[in-house]
Amino acid sequence: MRTFMLLVLTIVAVTGIKHKAGQILLMEIIDDVKQILNQSSSTNLNQFVIDVFPPVGCSEKHICQAAMVMMNTELSHSMLHRRLFAYANYSGHLHCNVTASEEHRMHVFLEKIKDCCKAQYSKPLKQ
Repeated sequence: MRTFMLLVLTIVAVTGIKHKAGQILLMEIIDDVKQILNQSSSTNLNQFVIDVFPPVGCSEKHICQAAMVMMNTELSHSMLHRRLFAYANYSGHLHCNVTASEEHRMHVFLEKIKDCCKAQYSKPLKQ
């Protein structure tokens, strides 16, 4: 019985830690976006980028696509870009295709990343 309880507690702890890792990454991405938007001189926020976010809602796949889009921008070596890829890897969407054709300015794109991360953060733990 003790062994069974230890196994159950281990599974619960690992599941909780994995969920926490995703939550931490999302909060770090949100903070990175806020920092970049506040320090507008550090990047060209008027650059046009492909818009991968739908008008309503977003998913982990869209965060992966945002990371792919950022590869061709001045932010390609930023912590934000690295964290977007880390979250894509965490969520199992590391290999994604960008098929959108509409473009927006970088500051709009960053706001959409922030909004999507907030939406993902508020989602309940997947079963």
